[in-house]
Amino acid sequence: MLARDDARTDLPQSKPPLEELVGVLQGAELSSQTVIPSTLVYGLSDLTAEELHAIKPAWAALKPVVKHRVLRALNEASEAMFELNYREIALRGLSDESSLVRSSSIDLLWMDESVETMQKLLALAESDPDYSVRTGALESLGRFILLGEYGDIPAHLAAEAQALAHRMHTDAGQSVEVRRRALEALANSSHQAVKALIRAAYADGNHELKLGALFAMGRTCSKEWRSLLLAELESADSECVYEAIRACGQIQLRESVQRIGEYTLGDDQDLHMMAIWSLGEIGGKRAFEILSGLEENTDDDEVANALDEALDAAGFSLSFASLGLDLDDE
Repeated sequence: MLARDDARTDLPQSKPPLEELVGVLQGAELSSQTVIPSTLVYGLSDLTAEELHAIKPAWAALKPVVKHRVLRALNEASEAMFELNYREIALRGLSDESSLVRSSSIDLLWMDESVETMQKLLALAESDPDYSVRTGALESLGRFILLGEYGDIPAHLAAEAQALAHRMHTDAGQSVEVRRRALEALANSSHQAVKALIRAAYADGNHELKLGALFAMGRTCSKEWRSLLLAELESADSECVYEAIRACGQIQLRESVQRIGEYTLGDDQDLHMMAIWSLGEIGGKRAFEILSGLEENTDDDEVANALDEALDAAGFSLSFASLGLDLDDE
């Protein structure tokens, strides 16, 4: 959502002149503004080499916290309007001296599937001095590892990403958060060690690794985790429940529908929203009924939007079922 705290923007209709863009970046008021000027939202999209060169001094002069705030706003704008493309400014941010800027630049590249970006993420994941940057890079590498499974990136790069994630997860010298994100990324692949690593992380006794294991279970799209996930839905730990709900949705676990439906009625907003999404992914008559009932009784715009998307997904599975095409593989 664009209208949120310091990421709010006021959007114009077209890309502003380069001189105006540079002027805003040089303006002293940018450091104190809570609303990111619309000139930046449109002006920093689809930067040419000439434009990037022209704004370089002004951008470099900004304080790291201001760059971070701008990049956050651009990220939200890109999620709302897919036609905006901030690839060039984000790639530049990957080499910024500030770890805060490097991390927000990684987030801003969420749609980029280029080999260049993948190679930069590999380098950051392996050697960045800040663990938060390494974790962010590993999270983003997960989508590239998945692309490798589909043959959409060169095989040697896919293998390199898998090897890195495996190495980072099994390296006891890495922070637990890094090891967790490495496992989650690797779970997007058919790597022969994935399932054993998931079981080991789940049983490790470390809370972060357990959460990573639950997330990874969903990424494998395998129902062999059925009993563990159903048990975690009854956990007193809301974070474990959250990851279990997500994983049940990803593997389309029909047995979990009734219990997940109960979480749509609770007070925990995070569990509520994840349960809605999961029911849409699982689909089937009962999930559709639960979602339809919720839609009739909500006056929250964010919840209503989530329900619309979930009902579309659940309705799609019902349409297949009506044709005798059950999406459930068991």
